Amino acid sequence: MRLRRSHDSSPRRISDEGSALIITMMVMVLLTALATTAAALTINNLQSSWRAQQAGSALNAADAGISQALTYLRSNGVRSLACSPTCTTNSWGSSTNPTTETLPGAAGESYRAWIKPLAAFPANDPGRYRIFSTGTATGAAAARTVSVDVTITKADLPRGIFARTISGGGSASVRHESVFSSGCVSNRKQIAMDPDDIDLAYGIPVGVHSARYITEKNNADEYCTVDNKAIHRTNACNPTYPNDQDLLGGPLGTGCGGLATKYPGFYGAVDVDGDGGLDVNGSWIKDEQSLLRLFKLKNPPLSQAQIDQLRATAKAQKNHWTSASGWTVPTQDNAVMFFDLTGLSDHADHTIDLNPLDASRFDPATWTGPGGCPVVPTSLVIVVEAGNVKFNANLGLSASMFLTGRTPYGQVLRANGTADFLGTIYADSVNLVGNVDFSLSQCFLDNLSPSLLDVRVDSYLEDDRG
Repeated sequence: MRLRRSHDSSPRRISDEGSALIITMMVMVLLTALATTAAALTINNLQSSWRAQQAGSALNAADAGISQALTYLRSNGVRSLACSPTCTTNSWGSSTNPTTETLPGAAGESYRAWIKPLAAFPANDPGRYRIFSTGTATGAAAARTVSVDVTITKADLPRGIFARTISGGGSASVRHESVFSSGCVSNRKQIAMDPDDIDLAYGIPVGVHSARYITEKNNADEYCTVDNKAIHRTNACNPTYPNDQDLLGGPLGTGCGGLATKYPGFYGAVDVDGDGGLDVNGSWIKDEQSLLRLFKLKNPPLSQAQIDQLRATAKAQKNHWTSASGWTVPTQDNAVMFFDLTGLSDHADHTIDLNPLDASRFDPATWTGPGGCPVVPTSLVIVVEAGNVKFNANLGLSASMFLTGRTPYGQVLRANGTADFLGTIYADSVNLVGNVDFSLSQCFLDNLSPSLLDVRVDSYLEDDRG
């Protein structure tokens, strides 16, 4: 008997096959939709990532502009920003034509930056300035604007002649600035000072201020010998030197020109450290820390970081030398000369003759600008490590000078011939023997070296709408 195959063509089987086809098509549609969504999300994520990357690159470029503006302030100061925001010859002071720089790299970064005075220095101390910087990336596809506020002030550096020991002699004179010592000042009668002359840095009469003793004796000892040559033997002011202060001084009362009444912050009964005890009273100064606090000084005046920065600046300007001879006169408007003589042998010459600087644009005798200032404002910083300097042969010089060594180094030696020095000095010892005139001027104070200014960032603001 032959069996016959049965074909099931019932409506139920046909319905199952149709349903399977529909489900398959729905799955395919769903998978296609999911794939399309995933692709769209991937593209959006890539675009968002690209935009974020470009925004980051633009912000980096803006920060680079801020960094360069800070470098400009530290290297050039603020004198040339007086015309901001409409400077025509200085793009750092122009809001319409700012400093523009394209940065290296594939991101196509660039910045536009300028600086606006908010309270100009030195009329305001501290001065306040605002830096604006707009960074772009990939042909301005992204942009970010950043502003930073900075303060600029004078660092706590000598604003006069400061040394551990100071000796007078010859016909040395000091005008418009004072003399400060952490130790002995000898031969006081041969340091010519007009008691009515005003110290331009502090607004008080010029004088000698020592944390130890001031004597008329020729004394080579660091702290002097207390004998009948000390100028304050009676623990009161000395009418011959009415503006001087040292460890042997005393209350002024109504004597010595009424200094305690006219200048109570310097000659009155003063507690400079806030501990409830007197540190200054008339012609008396308690100790070195009282002297430093009273006149806002530091000893030593430069930190190692500041010395390293000055060294780096001198190297960048090619004004760094390791010998006392063979150096050249700087050509920069704001120059830093650095003499590192620490590597010389003991018998080598450690004394730098500054005479080649005579008749250069650092010589006040050549200044013909308004008020007797340079036509182009200039400044000079001289740093000497393990060496001495001498003024010689009719030298004329304006500078801020720092000698960091201790005796037998760190000495400013006598002048052989007439010398004129305009500026400030920090040294281990200063010998005022010879025909030398030390002075200070308002022009010098108003044009301090940018390398000696304290530039600090106060606030940082990012404008994400750029």
